[in-house]
Amino acid sequence: MTVVALDFETANQSPDSACAIGLAFVEGDRITRRFHTLIRPPEMRFDWGNIRVHGIRPEDVMDAPSFPDVWDEISDVFDGALVLAHNASFDMNVLKRSAARFELGLPAFRSFCTVSMARRLWPDEPSRKLSALATKFGIGFRHHDAGEDAYACAAIALEGVREAGASDVRDLAATMGLARPVTADAAPRTGGVAARAMAARGVTTPGQLRFRVAGSRGTPYEIEAIPNARGQVRLACTCPASRFRADCKHRAALRLGDLSAVVGLTPDIERVLAAFLTPRMRGAA
Repeated sequence: MTVVALDFETANQSPDSACAIGLAFVEGDRITRRFHTLIRPPEMRFDWGNIRVHGIRPEDVMDAPSFPDVWDEISDVFDGALVLAHNASFDMNVLKRSAARFELGLPAFRSFCTVSMARRLWPDEPSRKLSALATKFGIGFRHHDAGEDAYACAAIALEGVREAGASDVRDLAATMGLARPVTADAAPRTGGVAARAMAARGVTTPGQLRFRVAGSRGTPYEIEAIPNARGQVRLACTCPASRFRADCKHRAALRLGDLSAVVGLTPDIERVLAAFLTPRMRGAA
C-alpha cells in the first residue's frame, strides 16, 4: 500500500481552485521522494488573502498544467493508498471538488488526518498547527509551499509512529482507527442553460475561451469566459485591478468592442468574442 502525504494551495475560497499540489511519499520510516507542481485553476481568480498566505499569483500559473493534466500524471498513486494530510477535510474536499469539476474519477483510497493524530498523541500541546508541530520536532520546511507542507505532514506522521510505538504509518492508522475511506463527489450536471449558451457560441467548456491582453506596460494578462446558470458569460481577468474591484479596464474595453489589446488576435478569436459580447451578454461581464 502506498503511503503519501498530500497538500493543496488554492487560488480563492472555492475548493475547486487548486493552484498548487504537493506529495511526499513514505516508505517504512523514511520520506523517499517528493512531488510538487503549480496548477492553473479553472477560473483565474486569485483572492488577495490567499496570495498573502502562499504567495502564488496569477502570472505564476499562466503556463502551469491544468488539474486534469496533473491528475493524469498522479492518479495511479492514489489507488488503494493511505493519503496523509494535515487537516485532511480541507485537502480531501479540494481533491473531490476538483475531480468533480472536471468529471474525473477518483480511485478508492483512505485518508489519515495528522491533526486528529496529534490531538490523540500530544493532547497537552497548545497548538496542532503544522508550523507548531514542525517546530516541536525540529522539522525544517517552508510553510504554505504545497511540496514543503506535504513533506512536513509526512515527517509529523513519522513522529507519530515513534510516539505510538507503531511499526509504520499504516500500522499507526490502523491502531488509531483514524483512516477514513474517501468517496468522490458527484460530477456537476451538464447540458444546462449555461452549457447550451456556451455550445451555441462554439465553446463547450469555459476554459476553451481563454486569451491574453496586453496591459499598459505590455504585461500579458489572461482573460477567461465563465458561464453562469442564467446562460450569461462573465469575463475574468488576471490583472491586479481585478483582485480589488469588480471590473477592470481590459474587460471594460472588450465590452465596448475594443480588441486592440488582445494578444495574437485571430479571426477565430474575434468571431467568438463578437458572439459573446452582444448587448445581452455585456451586463454579465
